[in-house]
Amino acid sequence: MPSFLTRESISDNESEFNLRFESSLKFFKKRSPVIFVSQHYRFWDSHGFVQQSLAKVLTDSGIPVYWLDGAHWKRNPPVKTWNSPILNLSQLPCLPLRRVPFIEALNPNFQLRALKKKLKLGTEPFLWVQSGLDERVVAKLPYVDVFSVFDDPYLHSPDGQLSSKAKVIATQNDFTKKLFEKSHSSKTIILFPPVDMTLPSFCENSEFYFPDNFPKKTMGYIGSFFSQGFDLLMFEDFIRSLPDWGFVLCGRTDSFGLKKIETWKRYKNFIYFPWVPRAQLGALWKKINLNLMLYRPESTSHGAFPVKFLEALYYRVPSITTCVPKTSSLEGAIPRFLFPEQLKSEAVKEALNSSQLLDFLYERFSFEMNPKIHLIRIAEAAQK
Repeated sequence: MPSFLTRESISDNESEFNLRFESSLKFFKKRSPVIFVSQHYRFWDSHGFVQQSLAKVLTDSGIPVYWLDGAHWKRNPPVKTWNSPILNLSQLPCLPLRRVPFIEALNPNFQLRALKKKLKLGTEPFLWVQSGLDERVVAKLPYVDVFSVFDDPYLHSPDGQLSSKAKVIATQNDFTKKLFEKSHSSKTIILFPPVDMTLPSFCENSEFYFPDNFPKKTMGYIGSFFSQGFDLLMFEDFIRSLPDWGFVLCGRTDSFGLKKIETWKRYKNFIYFPWVPRAQLGALWKKINLNLMLYRPESTSHGAFPVKFLEALYYRVPSITTCVPKTSSLEGAIPRFLFPEQLKSEAVKEALNSSQLLDFLYERFSFEMNPKIHLIRIAEAAQK
């Protein structure tokens, strides 16, 4: 597990944390506006809230933010959950018919022109690339402050223009840090994705009920589970091997997942909820004794961090997980194994023995994933 920035590491002094945060705000104000370029994750996508939390903290602190989504010729109006007069949303420009070679060759110039126009809005605007940007555009930019590597760590080579030009490379897990620090050891850091745990969805009091004959002790997963990234065959092995335990899945899936769910209806200890209102998610979490993060090694998520782990900790639900790159930074924090038999044996132990470490783990991870901590560490790394 990486070294965490905890309350102990800042002398257990709230005022010192506040001083560091104020110092980071001074840095961002001096470099304002902050320009986020998010080529692969649109601002208004629901799963993008972890990045949006940074923009919200900055604008709430009076720092202008310009957010540029990925290039597209058709304008996509954002559906914002909050507003600010100093938050500006737009897209990188792009001509239609991008598959035509001549037009595709022109598009980088349109995007470069848009970015350079934004870079003239302040003395030295802070340019923060989220997930990626066309290398042809990066090559002609005067500078890049931060390259945040997201789910797919292979979109840009560690020896490419973006990695080389960025002053800071922020990765989400230990696997990706090792991948990039081979070429950029001095500027590669781990930053878990920022999550605002004060959101209304974490403050509800609704009830949730299972069928009367459903097992009292339950394991499951609440969130999207697609067959390429979630091991449905291992989940089925859990259902069959532990008939006295209830198993729950809740969220979106793909056609293969729906077929498996249809076959699992014959098991009385399995239940599936295709969709649950956000206000009821907490009530459902409270019915789960163990969070089963049975992830498969999928290359497009090797750079990710399982935010679902923090959500489970919020409701004091223990977790176990498979040994894949996505969970590399959880080594030593929770049980992490390769094989079903190891996971099943440990799952029952964890579910029956509510660990006293849950409060400790929540304290550590919620603090490390606080958007303010994210901004503190970026500001401090950028000033080295």
